[in-house]
Amino acid sequence: MARWFPNRPRSCASFAAPVLLFLLVSVPYPAAAGRFPGYSDEVRAQAETVVDAALPGKEETLEREVRSLRRLMFDHGILSINEIPDRIFERAAREGWKRRAGSVLRPVTRVAPYSVPLWAWLLREDIPDLALDRVLEDFSGLEGSLRQFGPGLLGYAAWLLLFFSASACWFAVWSSISLFLRARPSLASDISRIFSRFPRPDAWASAATLCCFVAPLVSGAGLAVAAVFWIMLSAAYLRRRELVIASVTIILLSGVYVAGGLFRSISGVSGEAGRGGWLGVEGYAPAAWPESNPSPDNPFSGPGWEAMIGYSRARAEMQSGNPSQAEAMWTNLLPMGGDLPGVYNNRGIVRARLGRTEEALADFEAAITFTPGGGPAHWNAYQLYLREFRLEQAGKIQAAAWSSLREMKPFDFRAEEMTRGELVASPLRVGDVWRSMFAHRGAWFSSGRENPFLPRFFTPLPSSWIPLFLAAGLFWATLWKLLSRKIWMHNTCRACGSRSLIVGSRETTDICNACRAQVGAGVRPGEERERRLFGIGMHRRFVRACSVLVPGAGALWAGKELRAMIFGGILSTPLGAFTVSIGAGRMNHALITDMQTSVTVAAAAATVIVWVIGAVWGWRSFDALQGKFNVAIEGK
Repeated sequence: MARWFPNRPRSCASFAAPVLLFLLVSVPYPAAAGRFPGYSDEVRAQAETVVDAALPGKEETLEREVRSLRRLMFDHGILSINEIPDRIFERAAREGWKRRAGSVLRPVTRVAPYSVPLWAWLLREDIPDLALDRVLEDFSGLEGSLRQFGPGLLGYAAWLLLFFSASACWFAVWSSISLFLRARPSLASDISRIFSRFPRPDAWASAATLCCFVAPLVSGAGLAVAAVFWIMLSAAYLRRRELVIASVTIILLSGVYVAGGLFRSISGVSGEAGRGGWLGVEGYAPAAWPESNPSPDNPFSGPGWEAMIGYSRARAEMQSGNPSQAEAMWTNLLPMGGDLPGVYNNRGIVRARLGRTEEALADFEAAITFTPGGGPAHWNAYQLYLREFRLEQAGKIQAAAWSSLREMKPFDFRAEEMTRGELVASPLRVGDVWRSMFAHRGAWFSSGRENPFLPRFFTPLPSSWIPLFLAAGLFWATLWKLLSRKIWMHNTCRACGSRSLIVGSRETTDICNACRAQVGAGVRPGEERERRLFGIGMHRRFVRACSVLVPGAGALWAGKELRAMIFGGILSTPLGAFTVSIGAGRMNHALITDMQTSVTVAAAAATVIVWVIGAVWGWRSFDALQGKFNVAIEGK
């Protein structure tokens, strides 16, 4: 099964593989040796039968075995056995029929509705077929499993954080390089003033500018550090909207740091699921629960967490077929508060299994008072009323009972099929876990070092220095821009590339007088004309090369700053997805590997397409700018 990731991965694949948290935390380690541990013998045997019956062309047999397993699950208060689709797909991959596994895995959703990888895989299979009804069903199942299954929701949130971190860092790389290339001609001209006493000062200045760009990379600095350094160098030569791009870049990098605090909170909880812990109780049988350790260093302690862990323990006893122990645990949980409707409902189920119908009805009715709008207790009370022939009371809550059953996504509960007195258990509420983590949000900023992207992108800075470094970068860029408004610095014409010394406060445009006058190359013949034509040609080649190497850079030269920033965000999106999915081939879990490999290929293809579109767009935008100022007519 999947391993938890190291703090400092040493290769691209080992760095990216652990980032598959969206799916990995939904697949805890087995609680003990063998398949389907933690369940009663009859449930485990029937689950094995379902796996053995899963073959293409044998769907009717599989459906029959799934129905038998579901009846046993109702008897034990089991909501989902997520290991079943995992085992079936591993068998399909081993036996060579995984591309035909869709018809086999779809019936399994009725006994594994909390399996996030299963719903995601089915959704991926149905979208290319344009099967709208199945796509909607799969999307509803995926949404329901994420909302109801703790590891799924927390893993999805962690994946989003890591995806945001990767995309933000790629945006920082794109924007900083684009802005540096935009400022490079003016920067090189100003550096040449330092080498004015040397022969060929322009060559020295170009070499020095190249060294400024390469130095942070050669020194081993992370890309985020290099990006801030390039922005600091470029700030004096940027116009107002380009400074907006630089500011957004630093703000996004700050968001990457802060996101690490939330990631720490999520990984601290979801890691328990990954080791067969309490959070995965609704899909797997837990092997261990966290010890009670109330201390300032342990944010996951206190009455709220203890109540949720106790809830998980009681659910595990229910599912393993120990109703007497489960009843005692539910009774002990009542004074602790928490999910009282769920506690009453589940205690009512175990009391009904023990034959204490009146006490069970009292628990269901108590649960209903907390949830008058609906919930599993309505259905359970309705079932017991029918069993006891209390038809008048059953009729009063029939509408609420049937409605509640239909709204329990991702479960495919159908009232007309449930005629054997099936009772529906209440799961561990994910919302309680989510709210408890947010109660400790004050520590997110101070614990940003936990984000696994930080060591790679902010090397060699200590984690505690990152906020100060980003603030200093923003301060220096602002100060450098303000100074440029009072001193003589070079300015490069966007259209023709000619350079002139200006004071920033006196010049509000990057278009020279000759271009504004539509002169083109129409200066008097001779050396001046040749120099202008040569400059136009060199400038055109430079901007076109920038457009290809850094797509969208040509649009910056054309004055389309905000549109270029939006394009940078679009380009960063598939790059971020590629980064967090590139390690899929190293995973042992076949279902996750298959889906994440598809994500990697799709993200790589999308990156190439967006790159080409950006290069063409930047090229054409710059050509249109030169045409507007009559520069592109000559000098081609």
